[in-house]
Amino acid sequence: MTNDDHLLAFALKWMHWGGGSAGDILVEFGLTPTTYFQRLHDYLRSGAALTLPEHVAHQLDTLCINRKAQSGPRRDH
Repeated sequence: MTNDDHLLAFALKWMHWGGGSAGDILVEFGLTPTTYFQRLHDYLRSGAALTLPEHVAHQLDTLCINRKAQSGPRRDH
């Protein structure tokens, strides 16, 4: 299994629960959630999504977008 396949397998396992906690992602990959979801999103857009049922690919795409937005840069006002 490639590292990208591992990203996808983890996402499929945890997608119904919001994609996994920050702690789970850190332990599994050594990445922050922002980096994990960016890499997963890049992998899906590189063609990996074509191997998935359309509704699953859409759910993962939405999950990546939402989680990246949640953990985006801090904005102090």
